[in-house]
Amino acid sequence: MPKTKNRTESPAGLEPLTPADKRWDFSRDAVTPGRLTAWGAELACASALVAPLADIPWQAGATAGVVATGTAVLYEKARGSWRRVLVARASTWMATTGWLSYALATQPTLTTMAVGTTIWGAGAAVNIGMDRWGETTRQAEEELDRRLADGEQIAAAQQGWAQLLYDICGIEGAVADPIVDRWPSGAGETVKITLPAHMNIDALRGYEAELAGALHLPKGGGVAFSAGGPEIPRNVVFIAITRKNMMAGAIPYPGLTPTTINKPVGFGVIGTGQEAGLNLKDEGFIAIGAQGSGKTALMKTLGLGLTRCIDALVWDMDTSAKMSAVFINPYLRHGIGVPLIDWPATTEDECRLMVRAARAIIAARKTEYSDLLEDEDIDNLPARPEIPSIHIRIDETKSMPDDVLAGIDFIIEEGRSVNVRVSNTGLRATRDYITGAMDELTPGRIGLRTNNASELNMLFPGFGAPDMALFTDPGTVVYMSATKGPFQPAPAKAYATMAEAFPEGSPEFERMQTLFTDAARQLSPIRPTLDEVSARAAGLAYGQRWARCIPNLRGDAYGNVGPDRMHESVWELFQSWPKPTPVDVLLGTALDDDGYPVEARGTATEIPRLTETMLDDAELERVAAQDAAIELAKTRVTPKSHDQLAVDLFASLGRPAKPSEIYPLMVKAGYDKSDRTFRDLCARLGLQDKLVKGDDGTYAATNSGDGVPDAAGRVPEPGDDADGPGDGPHG
Repeated sequence: MPKTKNRTESPAGLEPLTPADKRWDFSRDAVTPGRLTAWGAELACASALVAPLADIPWQAGATAGVVATGTAVLYEKARGSWRRVLVARASTWMATTGWLSYALATQPTLTTMAVGTTIWGAGAAVNIGMDRWGETTRQAEEELDRRLADGEQIAAAQQGWAQLLYDICGIEGAVADPIVDRWPSGAGETVKITLPAHMNIDALRGYEAELAGALHLPKGGGVAFSAGGPEIPRNVVFIAITRKNMMAGAIPYPGLTPTTINKPVGFGVIGTGQEAGLNLKDEGFIAIGAQGSGKTALMKTLGLGLTRCIDALVWDMDTSAKMSAVFINPYLRHGIGVPLIDWPATTEDECRLMVRAARAIIAARKTEYSDLLEDEDIDNLPARPEIPSIHIRIDETKSMPDDVLAGIDFIIEEGRSVNVRVSNTGLRATRDYITGAMDELTPGRIGLRTNNASELNMLFPGFGAPDMALFTDPGTVVYMSATKGPFQPAPAKAYATMAEAFPEGSPEFERMQTLFTDAARQLSPIRPTLDEVSARAAGLAYGQRWARCIPNLRGDAYGNVGPDRMHESVWELFQSWPKPTPVDVLLGTALDDDGYPVEARGTATEIPRLTETMLDDAELERVAAQDAAIELAKTRVTPKSHDQLAVDLFASLGRPAKPSEIYPLMVKAGYDKSDRTFRDLCARLGLQDKLVKGDDGTYAATNSGDGVPDAAGRVPEPGDDADGPGDGPHG
């Protein structure tokens, strides 16, 4: 009955051998000449012992031995064995033949049997040992032959590179390293070239297109040069050869996992399959490209990377209002989370306010965080969630007024040590599009498609314009960083964030349709807030920014805004804010009747972190009740005690709450104690039965809640008046 093969067995002929199988393996590879010799000697010895019984003449044994000896020698010679192997084979066979002849010619005894066994054993050992040595030698010869063949290929490749660099670049004596670094993506490889000692990478610049053509690389592929790290000799150059068009198609933006500004911010993929990124904590970037080259799309991609950072705030100077809209609309239109862009400036005056605020923050951080720098023995302010980095992005620098450009130059020059960075885009790399300070002090460079290669030549001075054949598909860029690397222009494919880049109905199309909504939902909880030192320095210009910016973003051409263009909860919040201080007052250009600047007065407006369900009517009423309790505490002739104020605020919330939720409200009402002291206050009020403590660390006002008119600390409502609402005071 044939054996049934189950699903876990290996295909026929590929089953692994067990130790038992190996002991009884008589396959062709196992029957080596040494083993045949040993078996033949053993057979001859056995035949000699039974020779008298068979009456075999000794001449027959001698003849058989001579034939066997000749056969063994001819076999080894045909295999190409060395002479010592042939001699060993012939000697053992002749010894066996002589003994066989003697045994056949005489009567066997115990002595002759013992001698025969000894001869057989010695012959078998010599033959098997010689066989193993011969096999090892043969393998060594094969390895040598393989290396010689490889050496010929290596020599041919080295000669080919030397000839290619001589023909294209006029460099004589270049040597290619025999080890080629093939990329895991399969798109190409990196070749290490050692130039003559008096040359460096500059000798190859400008020859990218010619070398790509000589190597028959497709459009979208190409050649890029790199000098390597600081330990690499100057005359060593790494040539990255992209043999496939990695720039075709679109690459969807990866996951929205939180990250930190202390790591490079990824924005695309390079040919090796690795992520392309820039260190935006320590440097800004300049992105140059023609109209329609994808600058705004690139800024959306980089902005998404920045908003994933738990320790970075993004401020935008965007008079076209295109770059910021996708980050803010999930909040304004749908009420999701918080705006991912912390400050969108869409008018020239708003840009002026942002510049003034940034300059004030730089000055404040330098002085008020000096002790922190000394205590931690560092030169530059660290980026942390409690002291977030501020990254200012400018779309189309040329559209900015001259005074704003002068302020931007100051921020670029002075903001590095306190984590205030500037990045900008432009149509051209000339001085009328980017200032001298931007050009000289911005290490990061991103080049997109331009109408003239000279623009990229100016963007990457000293490196030569990248091969324009790279820019065959949208999203293709060339980038570098003079301080963090890559230190030479390197091609990359930027991530796509818009659904239109993918086939309709595909999974990528579906995901990109809700990418920024998902980002608002997932990233809002980790968005940092501006540190107190910086917020105080920025003043009302920062504190009232949303009261000014929402009409610019969701209003008409005159700033008139209505409830039809934003989520109802956002509208209710916007309506609750007082009228913001006029811009001319904040800028210091408004004068009073005596000719003095009008002092800016007002209260800051804050955007709460809205939940997915948003603020319902009851929640809005509770927020109003809290504000009413705080204002009442401030305006009383006899201020409320801390105990009573805490009870009032717990009651106004209408539900159990942790001290950490009430503490900011206490501070807003004038409470100046520490958080630890307030928790102690809550514990004491709980012991006095003024607050009820829950098992989860929350507190609630005693008998507080809806439907309890005499609840302790409850803010009076019009419906509490027994005689009905009226104009008279409550009695």
